[in-house]
Amino acid sequence: MASVFLMLSGDLPRIGVRPLRRLHIVDVATSPWMYVALIVGSLLLLAATGARGRRIGSAFPVAPLLVLGAAFTVSAMFSQVAALSWVALGGYFGVVAFILLAVSLLDDEPPLAAANVVVVAGALCLAVRVLVWRIDEGLTQPTLNVGNNAWLGKLQVAWVLTLVAPFLLARFMESRGALAASLYGVGWLVLGAAVYVLYSRTASLAFALTTVAMCALNARYWRRFILMLAVVVAGAVIVLAQTGAPSAPRVTAAVRVDRDAGIMMRQKVWRDTLPMIRDHLFVGTGLGTYDDVAYSQYHSTADPHFFRNGWHAHNVFLHVLAETGIIGLAAWCYLWFSILRFLERRWRAGDDAERLHSVATACVVAAFLLLSLTEALIAMRVHASLRMNLTLAFLLVYGCRLASRPSAAA
Repeated sequence: MASVFLMLSGDLPRIGVRPLRRLHIVDVATSPWMYVALIVGSLLLLAATGARGRRIGSAFPVAPLLVLGAAFTVSAMFSQVAALSWVALGGYFGVVAFILLAVSLLDDEPPLAAANVVVVAGALCLAVRVLVWRIDEGLTQPTLNVGNNAWLGKLQVAWVLTLVAPFLLARFMESRGALAASLYGVGWLVLGAAVYVLYSRTASLAFALTTVAMCALNARYWRRFILMLAVVVAGAVIVLAQTGAPSAPRVTAAVRVDRDAGIMMRQKVWRDTLPMIRDHLFVGTGLGTYDDVAYSQYHSTADPHFFRNGWHAHNVFLHVLAETGIIGLAAWCYLWFSILRFLERRWRAGDDAERLHSVATACVVAAFLLLSLTEALIAMRVHASLRMNLTLAFLLVYGCRLASRPSAAA
């Protein structure tokens, strides 16, 4: 649970903004790899105690992970840069091992209850730090980097907050006590505010769409979410009234995406990726080789700093297709289809709590797929890519586990 908190929050706070300096809080930094040491320690403890999950197959669709691993192995065997591919393949199976660890641990109720607290606490810690940092910088200023010693840039932080948000909304809907419901509701609003001030359009869109889907597919909780939506609308009116003029360029850019510099850059990257796909249609250039082959064989004009340093196709589907071909993309799509099929079965067979969390986890998947259209933050050697992969994996296991068991409302 400590490793999960550090993954979500970006390790312990690195505090360097003026409001907190005035409170005489010192600058604190930790190694961005501390969470990995804790995960490895958890694996060793699990092996030493002989503990194992009693319901891995029924708690998470594991077979598609092996199918995807086989497709990635084929890609590595025919790789253009074999050394990079075998390292990437080892990283993939490391993520699979983490998934099995998470499924095993969350099989018991005490760790699952702890995860409920840790996921919320980690996301709120990250969101509050974002808000403090942005207020200190000035909300009318564009943002590229957030003061965090693990997550880098607004997009990584926005991904994490957007993926956690459906779980807080689900907790808000199902909580019976007024205090618990209020805490979850405020937490969800804090995450939404943090995503907004990061000015990530795709994340804001994903946040909004998952909120609408959660409300539409859980209409029985309408008395709860109608009040929440009223608060959101009122807050949005106040914010727009205060920052209407500075927000105008961002609104224009959101409507005229064809003129946006970021979209134009991505379109160029997508066009540059097509020859890689065409030349290596079935098995790709090799798992984990995009940031080498794009430069060494296709003469990418992107910043040379990113050679073997995380350059990606800015679209997960194109990235997977370029690196692993049709075989890899088919296995990749099969994985997500299997997870959604698992959640659909749980929704049909479950009680109200299971249905609610099935929808929430499906919204997490939908948010990830939407975010993946303009970025590939899980690609090999992207800054904090291992952390992003493990965070996504844990949230999926956590959500599937909640969807697989009836639970009393908090």
